[in-house]
Amino acid sequence: MTNETSAPEQILAAATELFHERSPAAVSLREIARRAGVNYGLIHHYFGTKEAVLAEVFRASSGHGGRLLADAEDTGTALARLGRDPRAYARMLAWAVLDSDTSKVFADESPAIRMLAELVGREWEAGPASDPARDRYDPRVVAATSVLAVLAWSVFAPYVFPAAGLADRDPDDVHAEVLDLLRDMIATTGPGPDRGSTDVGP
Repeated sequence: MTNETSAPEQILAAATELFHERSPAAVSLREIARRAGVNYGLIHHYFGTKEAVLAEVFRASSGHGGRLLADAEDTGTALARLGRDPRAYARMLAWAVLDSDTSKVFADESPAIRMLAELVGREWEAGPASDPARDRYDPRVVAATSVLAVLAWSVFAPYVFPAAGLADRDPDDVHAEVLDLLRDMIATTGPGPDRGSTDVGP
């Protein structure tokens, strides 16, 4: 039997595996305990509820995402790292949003999105001189949109490829094109005198 000092880690590892396999709504605390090889009562002792377990799983996953970007020097590198096979996490996230009380699961800032937003802001600052009339995008919104696009493509690609007539394209090439598109989006949404203007004529 696992000693108590390692029980929380065992529980979170088992819960992560099960939440990757199916919706948290379809996973019981007793099943998590069995997979972890710990007494059922320890889950209540350390976490209390399934929502608390799920919240801790996402907190740990977010921490991993933050570590992935810790030394990323630009948004292109950051997006490439986040785009490395995120499907299991994206599926777990979708299930949690649809089937859980999100107010009890998602309360913390994502280190990965925060770091990407900081990189976005840094790249914008290094770009052309700012025009206040164009300074309307929040780097956090741009970063979050980029992350959502990466996650959505990983989950919905089986629908998108036939729906968009992309069956003739190599999935890896499309994935690289999506990352290039996101990098271009980040560059073109930054403040600058010629970006996003809808004015016509001189």
